[in-house]
Amino acid sequence: MSPAPGKTRLRHGVPRILGALAFAALLGGLVAGIRDLPRLGDPASPAATHVSPRFIEAAARETGAANMVTAVLADYRGYDTLGETAVIFAAGLGCLIILALAAADRRETPPPGLTHRFGSPILDVSARVLTPWILMFALYVLIHGHVSPGGGFQGGVLFGSGLVVVRLVRGRRGPAFGPGPRAALVLACAGVLAFLGIGFLAMAFGGEFLDYGTLPLGGDEAHVRELATLGVEAAVFAAVAGTVCVLFATISAGVRETEAARSAGSASPPGSDG
Repeated sequence: MSPAPGKTRLRHGVPRILGALAFAALLGGLVAGIRDLPRLGDPASPAATHVSPRFIEAAARETGAANMVTAVLADYRGYDTLGETAVIFAAGLGCLIILALAAADRRETPPPGLTHRFGSPILDVSARVLTPWILMFALYVLIHGHVSPGGGFQGGVLFGSGLVVVRLVRGRRGPAFGPGPRAALVLACAGVLAFLGIGFLAMAFGGEFLDYGTLPLGGDEAHVRELATLGVEAAVFAAVAGTVCVLFATISAGVRETEAARSAGSASPPGSDG
């Protein structure tokens, strides 16, 4: 016996009301907290008088990274970078969950990736020429993040985008290139776990979580931190690249374009809607 329509609407409406109330409370708290923040650009703020001078004077000496941004993100603010990596991974995982729920409603799982080729022979040739350079430049951005603008986030996005270009141009029916959805998810998971593993490894050798100076990598503490930071950036690189591939495979799942539909679309005169 099916429930009454009124009870069904009430059951579905309660979570929405609770979510709206929670959002309003959070928004109100954030707006109220703005009053306690220092004025934007205030030279007398705590960040400008204590934190920034310390980073400027000691970042290269303490972390071994010539790029101050890398020193701050991957060393001084390692907790924050770990949280950002987890958020990116959670976005890809959320897309997978949404796809699974939608597939459960349809009682079928759409195939991952585009089922048709996108573009033309010109795009195909361009992708063949550009993709290796895109992937190589992504690795360059990762490795040279210590001395120039770059790092794991930027390199991971570039690497994942290079793989997506091939998938877009060649479609799922073309030759396999790059990781599939499952392999991409494993890559993203491995990146997050590697980041956590470096933090716990530092604790195992007597330091604090994400305190890279205690790792037995040889050399002085600054050099050890430099090597560990590169490992952290590589972990972020893997997590971001895998998540980009997962997002593309999830969003494009079930996108189909049959030959009949394309023929019908090309045969229809412009402006005719049926």
